[in-house]
Amino acid sequence: MSDAAIFVVVFVGLFIARICAATLVFYLILPRGDRCPNCDAPTIRVQSAGMNRLMPWFRTSWCMACNWSGVLRHGPLSPEPTQAEVTHHK
Repeated sequence: MSDAAIFVVVFVGLFIARICAATLVFYLILPRGDRCPNCDAPTIRVQSAGMNRLMPWFRTSWCMACNWSGVLRHGPLSPEPTQAEVTHHK
């Protein structure tokens, strides 16, 4: 194999490895569950046909408390408030 081919194979391999490592790190820093990363309030799921079809392992969400919108990883959901908690806060 020529020196130019070895050079191309090594640098293309390093480029692909860098993209894979960055993707993995960004995936792991996304929070799991349905809590807002800004204010820790429960978020609601937003229907996004394109995003959900391309990347089903993400959860498109919107926070009603601070108006944050983005993606989260699937994980544990917050428990729904009981009837006593709902009437107590009114």
